[in-house]
Amino acid sequence: MDEFEGWTSWLEPAFLLWEPNDDDYERPPYMTRAEGDNTYTPDEEFANMAQQVNKSDGFDIDFSNFLCVFNYHPAVLDSRQFVKEPETTVDLLNRLAQGSLYGYNQANETEFEFVKVVRANYHFACAIMFLITFQVKDPCDDQIKHFQARVRHARGTVLEYVFCRPEPNQGVECVGTVKTDVEKDVKTDAEKDVKKQRLE
Repeated sequence: MDEFEGWTSWLEPAFLLWEPNDDDYERPPYMTRAEGDNTYTPDEEFANMAQQVNKSDGFDIDFSNFLCVFNYHPAVLDSRQFVKEPETTVDLLNRLAQGSLYGYNQANETEFEFVKVVRANYHFACAIMFLITFQVKDPCDDQIKHFQARVRHARGTVLEYVFCRPEPNQGVECVGTVKTDVEKDVKTDAEKDVKKQRLE
């Protein structure tokens, strides 16, 4: 087996690109921490970034804590970071999330409906690896649930749906199919049996 087979499924570890004192440092526009705020050292920032990447697989990172620049970045939804007018970044991410969800529904025989992208991070991986969090409607209970997708993309050359999954630990069950009358009847009969046993 090729040692690089499936490499896009690996979690990219966090690494430091620039510190504020580096000659080629450019402050990213998404940073909100005040310049000159020396609350954290670069080593402490790196430890914080690595912890967030490892804990969330790169999907949930609070970038407001950093002055150093790392390999992970937030996608600015209303920008044109990756597209040309009249599109915006969120248009691209919507398409990528919908493509991921379509593949998930096909593979799992589910019918989740795409709602909207909530947020996304990215890093470079011989293209751009997007880590997209988006909302779906679950036909089982008509409730909004969160999904995550990892997609490698480069306009016109690369499109790889790496994985799509319900967001872990969101505190709700994702079913993805409509309850049939048979399932409802079976559940109702089972509930009646339990109530009957309690009364006896």
